[in-house]
Amino acid sequence: MLNIEKILSRKREQKRVAEFLLRNAIRVSGDGRLFSRNIEIPYTSIARVLDIDRRVIRATIDSILREPRLRRVFTKLDSTLLLRDVAPELGYGAIEIIPTDAASKGIIAGVARIIADSGISIRQIIAEDPMFKNAETTIITEKPLPRELIDEMLRVPGVRKVTVLS
Repeated sequence: MLNIEKILSRKREQKRVAEFLLRNAIRVSGDGRLFSRNIEIPYTSIARVLDIDRRVIRATIDSILREPRLRRVFTKLDSTLLLRDVAPELGYGAIEIIPTDAASKGIIAGVARIIADSGISIRQIIAEDPMFKNAETTIITEKPLPRELIDEMLRVPGVRKVTVLS
């Protein structure tokens, strides 16, 4: 497992930058540039979002490229389309599953089984890595889910909350 906390333990701001890059799937090129797919992202853009000096971004990139484990991960990141915010406009359903513990096994399987048994297709599932604080799972379905399915999902072990997104 990648342990950013341990590798950058003495560099709190760099840890914050590295987690931001990872969470947003921002790739680090071998020469230290930042990309989302093929679009280059200036250091100043990241610095502005995190409210830190852009030199901290550069120092973080240098640390990532020096550390083989981090380099192998950050140079391979790639983003994907997230239907979460456009689901209603497309006529899809969207829910967010908040777990009691994101590392619990069977949450996604239990929820997916409920959806499949109702005859509704799943269009997309995005589950955040449990290493992130407040990790959640977003499920996009071919149509909005009826209330009784939401109630059933709340009985799946490990599910703390189900939010219907609109």
